[in-house]
Amino acid sequence: MTWNQRLPQRAGIYCRLSYAPDGSLEKVERQEADCRALADRLGWSVSEAHIFPDNSRSAWQRTRSRPQWDRMLRCIEGGEIDGVIVYHGDRLIRQPFDLETLIGISDSRGMRIASPSGTRDLDSPDDRFILRIEAAQACRESDNTSRRVKRAMDARLERGLTQLGGRRAFGYGVQIGTRTKVVDGQEVQVPRYDMEQQVPEEASVLFQAGERLLAGQPQAGVIRWMNARSMTTEGNAWHAKTLRNLLLAPRNAGLIERNGEYYEAAWDGIFPREMWESFRVYYEQSAELWPAHTRERRYLVSGVGGAQCWNDGSWLKVKPTGGKNRPDSRIYYCDVCRRVGRNVAHTEAYVSGRAIRVLNSPDLLAELASKAESPDLAAELSALERRRDTVRRQVESLADNPHVDAELALLGLASLEQKIGTVRARLGASAEQKLLGRLVGITPKEWEDTPMDIRATAVRLLFGVVLMPTQRRGPGFDTDAIRVIRARTDGPPPSPAGKAKR
Repeated sequence: MTWNQRLPQRAGIYCRLSYAPDGSLEKVERQEADCRALADRLGWSVSEAHIFPDNSRSAWQRTRSRPQWDRMLRCIEGGEIDGVIVYHGDRLIRQPFDLETLIGISDSRGMRIASPSGTRDLDSPDDRFILRIEAAQACRESDNTSRRVKRAMDARLERGLTQLGGRRAFGYGVQIGTRTKVVDGQEVQVPRYDMEQQVPEEASVLFQAGERLLAGQPQAGVIRWMNARSMTTEGNAWHAKTLRNLLLAPRNAGLIERNGEYYEAAWDGIFPREMWESFRVYYEQSAELWPAHTRERRYLVSGVGGAQCWNDGSWLKVKPTGGKNRPDSRIYYCDVCRRVGRNVAHTEAYVSGRAIRVLNSPDLLAELASKAESPDLAAELSALERRRDTVRRQVESLADNPHVDAELALLGLASLEQKIGTVRARLGASAEQKLLGRLVGITPKEWEDTPMDIRATAVRLLFGVVLMPTQRRGPGFDTDAIRVIRARTDGPPPSPAGKAKR
């Protein structure tokens, strides 16, 4: 037997499926079975430790990783295998770049590649020439397919439609019949939906959730409200991520996003565009406004944004105290200096009384009225962003638009960015104003019935709370050791005179 006729002693099998939306391995397993049958016909010995299945991986997109392809290259470079069997050449290579990588690693190693179309020796100049032609043809076919898909997507976009397929989106998808689908080799009937029609019950829940969020209720409270009324389309409970994705989804505003630009959709949105723009602003600033939005709040002024220690400015925490005689007793305390502690129930009663007094004062109502958001503010932001995107495209394509003055375009872009920043700042404060506006004139009974997260947010917006070491001894609650400071955004709370020494 000549060197060219030598059979591989340790051949690997490479299988690849470009798209498997359900994660199915069925077609990859079929490819492996066909490759094993080919190995038997050729007399190649297959190494069971070198089966390389890349499921749902594209070989055309150079930015898409193929973990098993990379492992196969390492095995070739390490001399672990001397042959590769594939179902078809395009399963292995779709880009000339990949072929050259494979040839470079396999240089002078006597690597053989086998498929139903024949076998190739990577050390043979003639075989490398043929493989390069086949790789170029596979790349051209991928380019043609991509061009047809993009043209079809552009045609649907012109009609205000998106691509077909995918899961049913919450709020849309009225069932209009069934369709046949093969699952595990069996034909089953699955629902068929009209994704342009709204499901009234779901759309109502989502719209009310958006209203509650913009009115000032923290996200955790909105999620609890939604979980009491509905589930996701998958039958799961609502979480912060699922709610955020829905509120920010362009389709729910009657829009289609394509390459960073928005187009009018053929269906009606659940939210007006102005409301959707408000969601975007809300989530950009939510980390500062609602730092405790991921968990249910149990105490009025605990944690970040709550009460502070007079000694070092630390945020106060809550811990149990009183031992066996008072197992339910809790105090606010500073775990840094360990010199400040106040009964939770008494502290919250005092702070709540101060908050109710401020919410019923004419001064607060006048302050909110002076800062009231313009009803057209969100629409103004949307218009400014569209103008900015237009100017940005002109700047990026100045070579194709010689009539556009580059200097004026850049100045206009900078001016628009500045205006957008100003409008966003004004719009970002609207959630605070709406929350306080809902609570103006509240009674003590209504305050107690309001969810704790809303009360805590209101307190943070109204004033800062600073706890100091008490000078009193004996029973009773020392109100002089609590500082409630309005307009806390003007700076840090002032230190009182006569600060105790450590």
